[in-house]
Amino acid sequence: MDSPSSQGSKLKRPKQFLTPWQIYFTEELHKLKEVNPDVTLNVAHFSHEAGKRYAALSEEERAPYIERSQALKKEYQVKLEEWKSNLTPEDIREENVFRAMQRRLGKSRRANMKDPNAPKRPSSAYFIFLRELRNNPALAEEVLHGEQDATKISVLAAAKWREYTEDTKRPYIEKANQERAEYDKQMRAYSEMKKGGHDGDHTHPCGDASHTLSVPTLPSHPNSYP
Repeated sequence: MDSPSSQGSKLKRPKQFLTPWQIYFTEELHKLKEVNPDVTLNVAHFSHEAGKRYAALSEEERAPYIERSQALKKEYQVKLEEWKSNLTPEDIREENVFRAMQRRLGKSRRANMKDPNAPKRPSSAYFIFLRELRNNPALAEEVLHGEQDATKISVLAAAKWREYTEDTKRPYIEKANQERAEYDKQMRAYSEMKKGGHDGDHTHPCGDASHTLSVPTLPSHPNSYP
């Protein structure tokens, strides 16, 4: 029987959207193929020259590529959320077994997947206080005095929390206990669901290239080509 490391990941995540530069690069590659389908491509040289041309584009010339990339990003995000919602606990368990094996073999550093269907961990009393601080302008003014710096905000909030008496903290503690009880309830149901559950396409965006035109991996950013 094959080991998890030899089988590979079974999950086929939606294909990542193209950046504006990658869309431009793909079009340049198509143009070259149309003009001379039998050309033997020097990948490094072609990428370098395309990168320089892209860097020279005006904002107006880049705008269509940016708009198309943003549209692709929205489509990707919808597909990604749909993909996540369809994952079963067994899918995630098998993927995490595979990732753990890859880490042990030194082939990957990818962390385990988090189950999007798992109950959200409850907040502590202090984090509930911080949440109220964000949503209550009067409390924010009392504690922060209009401070905008993130580091100073953290210091002021922590200092105010330390000043609170047990009576002042009690509503936050009670809310935290309620969240913990609800979380425990949801986790029991989730664990039962998991027990019950136990009893890709990586086509290049340029399409099919001829055997004489080797399609390179799309450069991630044109700044690689000064």
